[in-house]
Amino acid sequence: MRHALNGRNAGIDLLRGLSILLVVTHHISLRIPFGQTLLGQHLPDFLVRLFSFDGGDAVVMFFVISGFLITRRCAEQFGSLKEIDWRAFYIHRAGRIIPCLLALLAVSSFLAFYGPEVFHFWRPDQSVGGAVASVLTFSFNWYEGRTGWAPANWDVLWSLSIEEAFYFAFPLLCIIGPWPRCLLLLLVLIGPLDHHLLQHAAEIWQEKAYLPGFGAIATGVLAAMLSWQVRLNAKLARLSVLIGLTLAAIELFDNGFFWRRLNDWTIWALSFGTAAMLLGFDMLGRNRQPTAPRYGLGWLQQGGRLSYEIYLTHMFFVLPAVAIYQHLANPPIWSGVLVYACVPPLCWYAAALLARIWSRPMARRIDGIIFTHQGTGKIQES
Repeated sequence: MRHALNGRNAGIDLLRGLSILLVVTHHISLRIPFGQTLLGQHLPDFLVRLFSFDGGDAVVMFFVISGFLITRRCAEQFGSLKEIDWRAFYIHRAGRIIPCLLALLAVSSFLAFYGPEVFHFWRPDQSVGGAVASVLTFSFNWYEGRTGWAPANWDVLWSLSIEEAFYFAFPLLCIIGPWPRCLLLLLVLIGPLDHHLLQHAAEIWQEKAYLPGFGAIATGVLAAMLSWQVRLNAKLARLSVLIGLTLAAIELFDNGFFWRRLNDWTIWALSFGTAAMLLGFDMLGRNRQPTAPRYGLGWLQQGGRLSYEIYLTHMFFVLPAVAIYQHLANPPIWSGVLVYACVPPLCWYAAALLARIWSRPMARRIDGIIFTHQGTGKIQES
């Protein structure tokens, strides 16, 4: 059964925009604690925690959103998952991922040799060649697990390895019949268990294991499958968004209350909550209802549309800004806020330029090898 995805869904873009903003502020806060800035000292604790420590949770949200959008796109393009054309699927993924990724690898490799020290590999078991090879084989998280933390501009690639490893097997799962739902559900269920089993492992293994990421992506895939099996009216769709927001808040705003009781299982609240919000936003869009407030949030929705470009490039702005701040002998308290105020807009503008002159034109050119888009509406970027 086909569902047209005409235009963009503002609610989903807003959710992706919030996620990428949390990633950027988290990476700043690791170096300039948000709670110690002038603004952080006057905000409620739950907001300080949100913008300081929830970058990892934002990546989980990205995984769920990715699974949802890519599955919905396949339903639109191929009619059903069983009819997926694996060649077309891989070519589209390559068009979306490879242009930006190759540009990032080229710049990061150059900086690793000729740039400031913050961009250099310094661990004895790490090298530019090893890092590039692991990125291109979807194993950079495994590479970091074996060799230690990589430079920050490389480190962000761990999540891409998990995502693309999942999608490498995705067409096969779609083709083999009814079993994918069972396997996907199993991935959802064992994700927190894997976290639990790794609780005594090194931190890097706990944060970057494959199975929890697979489970989050699988949650989004199952939510997309549900979205074309059911139809919710506008009232129920808004209720789904509200329920999802409440569930996600259990993880995003938790001060330790839920963690002490549920431990790693709180990740279900975040992934299921994100899936519920996606389902509600999708239904509102199909019912031609507003999916997000418009006042003052256009920049955040644009961040959602540019989330991949921002994710890959934001450390090139975070690290210099932090270096300038740390170079000051006695930085005034307001200067930390200035870093938080300036870095996200720079990331947004740079990503928009990159998308305009490089990644989107290249994606369309690569897509043109197979996709003709005849008889389909404009589809949501994934």
